[in-house]
Amino acid sequence: MKRSIEVEINGTLYELDFKGHLKDFNKWSPQLMEWYAEQDNIELTDEHLKVIDFLRNSFAKNKVHPVLRSVTAAMGEKISPNKGTIKYFHTLFPTGIHQAYMIAGLPGILLSV
Repeated sequence: MKRSIEVEINGTLYELDFKGHLKDFNKWSPQLMEWYAEQDNIELTDEHLKVIDFLRNSFAKNKVHPVLRSVTAAMGEKISPNKGTIKYFHTLFPTGIHQAYMIAGLPGILLSV
């Protein structure tokens, strides 16, 4: 059973888990972010980048995936109060928070059994 995938972008190899998440948070790059966005047909805007920056900083500091409510609260502060909603978040990342995690280079979430 294959547990990882390698993707080469501009001569750099990235190791992804079987669901496509970057295995090593520290190996993330803007080129990988663009590749993920392209795979999902997302044209990254300044608002996307603010969310991605928040996700990366939060994960680097706390070592856990930020919950959607904290992400939307940050969007309200960094973008504008009327855009700090789950509904608006889904206009940026249509398939949800896990799509944002992936584009931001956060590792997959391990579920304990």
